[in-house]
Parts: sequence; structure tokens; C-alpha cells
Amino acid sequence: MPAFAYKYPVDKLLTGAALGNLATFLKLTPQSDLGSLWSAVDNQFYCGRWVTHMYVDGQRASPQDTTHADAYQETSYACGSLRGRKRIFLPMRGSHLQMVYVIVEVDNPTNEPHTVAVMCDLHYPAFVWPGTYKVPDHAQRDKRVSHSEMDGLIVSTTVGRPDEVRVFGGDAEPISTYASDRGFSRTYSLVAEPHGTSTVAFALGIGNRGEADAIMAYRSAPKAAQALAESQEYYEALRRTGYIRTPDALINRAIDWSKINTVRVQHRFPAGFGFTNDPSQDIVVIRDAAWFALGSDYLTPEFSQRLFDLIAEHGIEPGGKVTEYIMACTDPPFKSDYDLNINDDTPLIVCAAFHHYAVTHDRAVLDRLWPMVKGACDWIISQMRGGLIIAHSQEANVWGISGWRNIIPQSQISGAVTEINVECARALILASQLARTLGLRETQERYRTSADDLTLAINQRLISEKTGFYVLNVDPEGEPHHDLTGDQIFPVIFGVADEERKRKILELLYSPEFWTPFGVRTVGKHQQEYDPDHGLQLLGGIWPNLTAWVAYASKSYSPRRLVSGMRNIWKISEVDNPKAYQNVMPGLFPERLSGETFKSRGMAMSPWVPPTYLWLAYEGLLGFEPSPDGLRVNPHIPHDWRWVGVRNVPIMGTSMSCFYYRRTLYSSIPVASRGDVVVLDEDVSRHIVSNAPFSVALSDHEHTLVFVGTDEAGTYELRIEPPLVELAQTHALTLNAGDARLIRLRKGGRNKPRAGALHRQTAAP
Repeated sequence: MPAFAYKYPVDKLLTGAALGNLATFLKLTPQSDLGSLWSAVDNQFYCGRWVTHMYVDGQRASPQDTTHADAYQETSYACGSLRGRKRIFLPMRGSHLQMVYVIVEVDNPTNEPHTVAVMCDLHYPAFVWPGTYKVPDHAQRDKRVSHSEMDGLIVSTTVGRPDEVRVFGGDAEPISTYASDRGFSRTYSLVAEPHGTSTVAFALGIGNRGEADAIMAYRSAPKAAQALAESQEYYEALRRTGYIRTPDALINRAIDWSKINTVRVQHRFPAGFGFTNDPSQDIVVIRDAAWFALGSDYLTPEFSQRLFDLIAEHGIEPGGKVTEYIMACTDPPFKSDYDLNINDDTPLIVCAAFHHYAVTHDRAVLDRLWPMVKGACDWIISQMRGGLIIAHSQEANVWGISGWRNIIPQSQISGAVTEINVECARALILASQLARTLGLRETQERYRTSADDLTLAINQRLISEKTGFYVLNVDPEGEPHHDLTGDQIFPVIFGVADEERKRKILELLYSPEFWTPFGVRTVGKHQQEYDPDHGLQLLGGIWPNLTAWVAYASKSYSPRRLVSGMRNIWKISEVDNPKAYQNVMPGLFPERLSGETFKSRGMAMSPWVPPTYLWLAYEGLLGFEPSPDGLRVNPHIPHDWRWVGVRNVPIMGTSMSCFYYRRTLYSSIPVASRGDVVVLDEDVSRHIVSNAPFSVALSDHEHTLVFVGTDEAGTYELRIEPPLVELAQTHALTLNAGDARLIRLRKGGRNKPRAGALHRQTAAP
């Protein structure tokens, strides 16, 4: 089993994983059968169900355990004395991304050969499985297909849509086929030789350019074994990018899976690159895209850039307001702002664009995005009435809620909304810094002055005289709403609340009123409107992204609470019996939970929590503070943690590695920090080999530092190779869980420490 995998008995799973690449997204069952196959090229479902069965002597193999790995999902099967495995995966590289592969392996430990019948049952119209979270519409469920056979391939075309084609084939001998206008069932014969393993591979290719193109693409696609190896190489490269390790093994696993699941929802639509907040569909919601970019900037910055390009080209309303969502497969792309005069999408995209430039320092991208940023800020200023940003809507649901909880049925959060006002204040501050970078002094001053005025107005007029906290909103009739909700976190993370009120808000959100073993409730449980399940869990349920925001805001006050929040977000993804929590799949972040039972009530895989968790790791734990002027790093770790580190993170046009050990930060590039910093010239980790969870080597013209850290007790081998030393050295390091070791080498290979020999930079706060 791969290192990045979870293995569970099938009967403890209600759902399977979700896999995706730039062109395709699929959902799986606990038995590793295909539950739906959707295309980002045209927003169409191409397959509703593909079930693969194995039979030996007329007896059907029964599923045993399911493994969820980075590149695939696999279920083991038993049938008498024979054992089988069914592995399903998507390619992640190359031009053949609209392929799905299934590999069936059968182990025969007996002395006799056995004939195994492998049946593939494909139902092409979208299918509604029991417990389905999202039901495809009738147009997808009512599709019918016609078939033709060509050199062992079954080619299936949607009736009335001649360009919509599927091509299916396998590399074993077919012995029977049954076809209908909904799909087909084909059985193959596989001989399981004595004391051997026999394999058959199947592939399903889809396309929207007609039969000839689909057949040609299928035949030129790599074989299953090669495609799997390439996907595994892709995920290994992803794992090495920004490789973060801490003394906490659970958090390390959560970070690894954050990366895996971040790329699974990145798509290339006809209108451009984007991600949807509710797969499978082509709707790109700008609010979620902005939060997504905060994590993607550290992992796939090129995707963030293209996501911003999509929004800048297709998501701007007249006057500069940023729209609510874009349908990226329509021609031309359709957009809607729900007729709101102001929404959170507008300030959030400004904050995200600033973040992207601060992390990448890509001036060309800043120049390209500046008109969008300026238009958004000018629109924000135009919506000020009496010193505050006012949302005029008196409707309900998405048409009457201007903030993140905009899908509460029959609810309205408009008028002077605290969330919107603090986001707008932050957007104006950050835009003023971008204007300074661009040399636009007048614009810089205008935005800064507007931000200061808005911040002052918020703290004078949006404080509740009943609670001492911020009001939720002052509605269009002038009535203040004093509800205590998770939205109190916004004045904290967007820098509007003063220090005293920050602490009060954090104490509130970490109290039993809000805090649970799996995260923060959206509404306090003693509030009048509290309901742990109503309103899509937005009135008292648990949304992990809110927990991440609260954990981030706690970083300076209590690193222990930061770590607790990170653990609580991921704990449900490792429970002993996921089925007991309903729509939970190990290795995935669930979308939302009941505030009382903690059962998953939404998607098994939240599309936006993975990059949010990455952002929390980088800017919470590691303490990255990117800006147009450079990078500050101030790690926030509990007192009993001895270290934290990252290797090979793309930042500011280069690659950076750093680790924090015994209150000193060691970095491969110049950074600022409140504490001691040792800056070296280069990451030379390519010259060391270690089986420890984390190892890195940094070097300058005179010294090399080799650092090894672990989250698990053990004896680890460290090999240091030339040119770091004259002759290769092998060290056996016995470490306790959470321990670390720093070895200092002089050029020439002696590993004896020399006091004061390193360049130590002490930065002012």
C-alpha cells in the first residue's frame, strides 16, 4: 500500500473517493466502481455507472477492503481461494485526460488454473445512486445511446448529440455482450494461472468531437500501466512541491491530502481555467475562487494566475463590480450577480489578487490584473453610504445575502453587513499597497484614506450595544441584528478589530457555545436561530472553512489552538467507521457537518477546504507573511514542538526551503523575522538521502546544515554524499516522536559544530 493511502473495510464506507484532472471528474463507490463521469470540456455527464464484477465457477467475488491512494482507488475481492483487486484511476499528465482506466488483477495461490469471468456493466445516462448527494438533471438522466463495434471496441454515441462519444475496450477476450440504448454489459474471460497473477485492463475514453476523433484519441492513449505510472509520478512531484512537515503526524497527512485534493478540482473549461464549488458542474463561484487561490498560490501558482485571467475576462460587471459566478462552458460564458449591488466576491478577489502578487512577485500578472483590482475598489467606494458599505437588497436567499452564508433559505443578511464592510476595508488597504508598487501615488492615498475611514466607521457603528461584539448587520430598515455567529471572525482575520476585541471574539469562538471536537459551529448553540442541521448547516452546523479561519486568527495568541483547529478539521477524515458519519471518505475533507451529531451532510469532498488548509499550514503554522516588499516568516508552533519545516516551495520567482528549530529560522533565501534568522545560499538536499519523515540540507560557501525531523519515533538512516563531504557518510539517528537533529558541516566534511561560524541575521519586528 502506498504511503499516502487509507485502507478500510468496504462495509465501513458509504461512499467512494472523487478523482479529477483538468478535463474530467469522476465519483466512485466504496467498491471502486465508477459512480459518475463528467467532462469539463462541455459540462456533460458521459457515464452514470460502470460496475465491474468478477466470477469464478459461477460465484461472484465479494469486496473486502478499499484503499484510497493519491493516484487511484482500489478494492480487494475474495472468491473462494482466489483473491482479486480492482483499481480505477485517471491520467494526470499528457493530452489524453478524458480516459478512465480500470485494472483487474487476480491472484491464484492454488495448483490449478481457474477461469475468471470479468463483467463490465456500463450505464451511460447519469445515474442516481442510493444516498446520492447531488442528483443530475433530467437531461442527463434521459440520455440514450447507439452502439457500433470496431476491432473489439464498443463505440457509443448519444442519440441527438452525434459529437458526444464514448469508446470502451479491454485487453482480454470478450465472450458475451448485451447492449441497450442505455449502455451495455460485456463479459471477458481471464485465465488465472496456478501460483500466479493475471491481469486485464479496461479503458473508457470520451470526447465531444465525433466518433472518428474519439476512436483516434483512444487508440493513441497510453496503456493502463503506463498511464498509472505517469499519474503516480505526477502526484509524487506534487508531494515534493512545498513539502511541509511538522511533529504532528495527523496534520502532516492532512497537508499531503490537501495537495492531492486541490489539484483534483482544477479544470480547464472552454472559457478558461477554473474550479467549481460543487462538482460536477461548470459554475465558478468567485468568492470560493478567491479563497482557493490563497492555497493554490503556494502549490500551483500558474493555475491561480489562469483562474484570475478567467475572472478578469468574464466575471466583471459594468462599473467594476465582480460577479457572483461564471458558467464557464457556455458560449459566451454566462455570469450572474444575483442583482446585488455589493457582494463579498468583489473585495475578496482584490485580496486574492494582492496575495498572488505578494507570493509570486510576478509583475506581468499584476499589470494584467490591476484594471480588475482598480475597478473593484472604485465600485466599493461608490457603494459607501454614510461611511459604510450598504447592500440594498430586501430579497432572501442568494438574492438577499451578500456574504458567504448566502444559501440559507428564506433568510436575509443585507444592509450594513459587518462581513462585507471589513472585507472591503481590507481590500482597499491591500489595493493601496499594489498602487504603491505600480507607482500610482494618488490612487494609493485615495484607497488608503477610504480604508481608514471605513475601518473607523465599522468600529464606531457596527458594534452591538447588547453583546459588545460586532453586529451581524444593520438591515435596510435600520434594525441591528445582534446574533452571535461565526461571522465574528471576519473583523479579526481582515484586521479591523482592535487587540482587546480580537481576544474577546476568539474566546467566544473557542467556548463550548461554538467549539466542538470537529470544528466551529456557524451559529452559537444558545442563539435563538441555532439549528444544527437546517439551512445547509449554516445556522449551527460545522463548515471546516470557518474552523480554518478561526484557527488562522488564533496563530499569534495561541499556537496550541491553531494546531487544535487543524487537527479538528481532519479528524473526521480518519474516524474508525466513516459510514457512521454518513458521507465521509477517508482522505477527503467533508463539506459540512451537523452541529450536534457531526454527521456529514454535504459533499464527501469539499472543493475549497483543501487549498484553505494549505493556506492555514503556510501562513498559520509556518507563519509566512508575503508582501510586495518581500517575505517575513514567523512560525507559530506550540511550546512542546521543537521544529517545523518546508522544502521546495515556489515563492517570489524562486524555490525556497526553510526550517524552524530551537527558536531559530534557517532559510535558503533572505527573509525577515521577529527572531533569529540564519540565511544560507542554496538548498542542497539532492546530496542527502534519508528515510526520516523530513530532511533538508542548506549550504553556503563555508558551511552546510543538515536537518532531520520526525513525527514518529524510530532509528533513521541519513546518508550525506559528496560534494557536501569528501567521502560519503552514513549516520544512524535515533529520534523520539517530534524530535529533530541538526548536523553542521564545514566544507571538507567535518561535522563538528563551530560556534559563531554561521551568518546570523536578526530582523527587527
